[in-house]
Amino acid sequence: MKLTRLALTDFRNYTHAVWTPDASILVLTGENGSGKTNLLEAVSLLSPGRGLRGASLPALCRTGAARWGVAASLQSGLDEFRIGTGSELNEKQRRTFQLDGENIRSQAAIGQRFSCVWLTPQMDRLFQEGSSGRRRFLDRLVMALSPDHGRQIAAHDRSVVSRNRVLADRPTETAWLASIEDSIARHAVAASAARLALVESMNAHPFENDGFSASTLHLDCAVSNRLTSQPALDVEDWIRNSLQQARAEDRQRAATSIGAHRADFTLSDTATGRPAELSSSGQQKVMLTGTILSHARLMTQERGQAPAILLDEPLVHLDETRRFALLDSLEKLQAPVLITGTDHAPFAALEGRAQFFSVRNGSISPA
Repeated sequence: MKLTRLALTDFRNYTHAVWTPDASILVLTGENGSGKTNLLEAVSLLSPGRGLRGASLPALCRTGAARWGVAASLQSGLDEFRIGTGSELNEKQRRTFQLDGENIRSQAAIGQRFSCVWLTPQMDRLFQEGSSGRRRFLDRLVMALSPDHGRQIAAHDRSVVSRNRVLADRPTETAWLASIEDSIARHAVAASAARLALVESMNAHPFENDGFSASTLHLDCAVSNRLTSQPALDVEDWIRNSLQQARAEDRQRAATSIGAHRADFTLSDTATGRPAELSSSGQQKVMLTGTILSHARLMTQERGQAPAILLDEPLVHLDETRRFALLDSLEKLQAPVLITGTDHAPFAALEGRAQFFSVRNGSISPA
């Protein structure tokens, strides 16, 4: 797959820009604040979800503009298709999707044609912060293979919020609580099963080469643990019963104690067993990068189509050997890759295999 055209209208620091690259690997260089990450964010918004920054919709709109839009043409073999997204007219809080010029109501329909995974400098803190960021990271990987996963997670989280509210305000409404807990159980099992399947598949086919050692993914989740040895319906019953028994305690804590929202995820070096949270910044970067590349390869194998890979400043914290290993791996993925950096020199290994572009003040030009 290749990105053949990207058009931005009043998006971030871009008033209007049309970019027509002609390679699978695209290197974007420029000073800090020039708009490199904004380009990656624009591409990420073409897939289901809130993009690589998770920004609010009004924040995506250029200052002083009424609405924003992103449109792209992509080519996969002989198939060419167009995706567009942006804010509705006079409504910055609502977003629309188009596929080949037709309005799309479900983002899952987009996910069947196009998906993204990314690595950003903010993710360098993934293993020092709370579990919610790690869950979001894992769920993005799951959604790329199972577009319905986002709907399952959203429905699950809405039910958790509803249960907490009912427990606080109307705890005697047992029938209402039972209905909500049934919803939590069903969506928790579906979401946890999808997470577990991805983790098992990636652990079975890790990414490794001369510069990158293999990493092992670990899913810390009571629901997923039970799914490894019990039928899904039995696990649903366990969740319902556990939630019913925990109502009084959960009401006191204003929280729901069991569900997909209690999961955590981490990585470790396969050879040494060293966990990511005890590793150096460079070692963590290697683990995360290897996970992204392993996932892209898995998608190619299972769906016949790799996701777009968005790498924002990926060479930071990597030594020379691992920088070369990363750059050398990109061409083998047969995926659209957008990679950024402040200087051209560190990407010299990609000369002749990638297109280089300079980004400056919301404009894109050949480097």
